[in-house]
Amino acid sequence: MPHKDLQKNSQSLVHSSAQPSLQPLSQSSAFSPALSAWINPKYLEPKSIAALKHEFETGKPYKYLEASEFFLHHRLVEVLKAMLEEKFYFKESDLFKFNQTQDLKNTDSKIIKEFITFLYSKEFIAYMQHLTNFKFSKTVDIAGTLYEDTNFLLCHDDQLDDRKIAFLCYLSTVEETDGGSLALYNAEKTKLKTIADDKKEKETWMPTTVAKRIYPAFNKLAFFEVSEISFHEVEEVITPETKRVAIGGWFYEQH
Repeated sequence: MPHKDLQKNSQSLVHSSAQPSLQPLSQSSAFSPALSAWINPKYLEPKSIAALKHEFETGKPYKYLEASEFFLHHRLVEVLKAMLEEKFYFKESDLFKFNQTQDLKNTDSKIIKEFITFLYSKEFIAYMQHLTNFKFSKTVDIAGTLYEDTNFLLCHDDQLDDRKIAFLCYLSTVEETDGGSLALYNAEKTKLKTIADDKKEKETWMPTTVAKRIYPAFNKLAFFEVSEISFHEVEEVITPETKRVAIGGWFYEQH
């Protein structure tokens, strides 16, 4: 059964104006036409791609990028409608409280399967490699998340195994006053005593202050490099009616 509070008209989560006008894909685009089945054509234009690469490379406090209306609007509306029928499982610990689906590669939804297949296709991986200058393996973790009133995810760096890029495709629009933003932290090196010997100290990176907040908006794609300084959190949702819905996961480094 889907989450009981998500069985609503998907339009209430989009909060978007009319579908943006799309221009035909430029013949000078160097990428596979398969990308145009999902990606807004403006993000396949050479000038736009160069701008995205520069924005990611110069991101502060670490490499990140956010792109509004990244996917084809009508296709993502269909993904949202299907996501509202997915089963979300409540997860809670001292570090987090939110709802999450199973690995979406196991979904029964046709449109979600199409979207997930696209996200780990060789064409999209090649596009992401071009934007980031990183090389990725074929491994991609993807799940849906739902944050409601009082839900949160405390500050952490996402370092695990060979994660290289963390990404989020937002499926709802959340006002700045509702909480639920993705906060990116500054970090500085700090000397800490080791557990094995409290007389010894080890330098390690620690988060300090919030440098950037990314606010969820329907059809916004956000991603950042996972590293020893990629401290971030999902700030607490603080309004009763807010539903912060997203699909996200990680691309893994190729060795």
